[in-house]
Amino acid sequence: MILSQPDKGWSWVALFAAFFVMFVEGAFMGALGIIHLALLDRYAESNMKTAMAGSLFVCMNTTGGILCSALVERYSCRVVTVTGSLLFTVGLLICALPVSLDVVMFAYGILAGIGSSLTNTAAFIVVGYNFKQRINIANGISASGMCFGSLVMPPVVEMLRAYYGNTMIFVILGCMSLQQAVLGALYFPAYLEHSRKKRTHNEKTKQSSLVKSVCLHWLRMLKNASFICIIGYLCLLQLGAFVNYLHFPKFVTTLGFTSMQASYLLTVKGVFAFFARLLLAAFVNSNSYNIDLTTLMFGTCTFMALASILLPFYGTSFPGLVIFCIFGGLYGDSVIGILNALNIDIVGYDNFASATGIEFAVMGIGIFVGPTLVGLVIDLGGTYTFCFSVTGAILLLAGFLSLIAGTLKSPHRKELVQGDQVLDVFLEQNNSSEEDRNLYKTNL
Repeated sequence: MILSQPDKGWSWVALFAAFFVMFVEGAFMGALGIIHLALLDRYAESNMKTAMAGSLFVCMNTTGGILCSALVERYSCRVVTVTGSLLFTVGLLICALPVSLDVVMFAYGILAGIGSSLTNTAAFIVVGYNFKQRINIANGISASGMCFGSLVMPPVVEMLRAYYGNTMIFVILGCMSLQQAVLGALYFPAYLEHSRKKRTHNEKTKQSSLVKSVCLHWLRMLKNASFICIIGYLCLLQLGAFVNYLHFPKFVTTLGFTSMQASYLLTVKGVFAFFARLLLAAFVNSNSYNIDLTTLMFGTCTFMALASILLPFYGTSFPGLVIFCIFGGLYGDSVIGILNALNIDIVGYDNFASATGIEFAVMGIGIFVGPTLVGLVIDLGGTYTFCFSVTGAILLLAGFLSLIAGTLKSPHRKELVQGDQVLDVFLEQNNSSEEDRNLYKTNL
């Protein structure tokens, strides 16, 4: 079996595929509020119940990361992506049938959400298995695919909804999700993925089941105080971010603007998010100022928190909404592009895939709770500006958690050996083996 080497050859093809898988994911995330409007128009149910469909979709998208990481450990990123794409498509096609909102909540929220989770999480993991020296820039490129999708697709989805209606739009979305199966077929086996499985093969064969193996990985990582702070940060970050994703288009229409204008605002957000992820990844990849990743996370979270808290004072006009979208794009969740590097930094390669799954699962909790509670507040007579201000305070708390994570992180020592241009990385963490260190020296 020919294995793709880190940072070389087919690794770039895998990155290309991951970019467009993330593009499809970004299209759905960017159009989340548009789909919410379609369901409100189609069923005329309460804001809270309708919001639960979108919240369940994104919750399953992230919570299913645990399942995805376990399946990647057992099979491969390719198998997981193709399977997820098929589930994603079936769930969306069911929504095109004359069914109730309860069925849509299951098909779109749970079935399509789990399928989306498999493709989304595998796209993150496959980049980590194909890159080492250029992992930050590779993560930035793949993560920017989601931003590019959220940049391009919201107006397109809104135009298609206006032309084909609130039912047939799900058929079109199903055709889009099916393309991920083709892209997933390009995830060839990688050397880092193979070597990681080989190192843990003996341990797994001694264990009674895959579930037991995965649980042992989780328990080891949950002893890491810095990792606990990171997953708390990600939970609160996504709670605030997806309140904006789901409810922002409806908020815009309550101010007297059209749903098409709301989709244009989402495009503005996508433009700035696209460049923010690329620039942040490039900065971290060079990092000539030696700034800690958790410090960057605190800074981006704080700016987004202030933009949300102050929204009632400037967000009632269209220019004010544009400013809010610019801040949302620049600082909303741009740190996702450096998540792989942060995980490797904190838990090491042995626990990298499992850490990604746990983080996505915890993010799903925040994603489900935030938009659903906002829907309840709106049904009870609350205002969107009040809800956005509260989520801003939550984002500020998330930023402080990232700072705490930085203080609890184990120290690293990195030396660049000038003679042969080999990066000698000594990972002084309990959960990074000697073989990990030799692997760095061999491949870099």
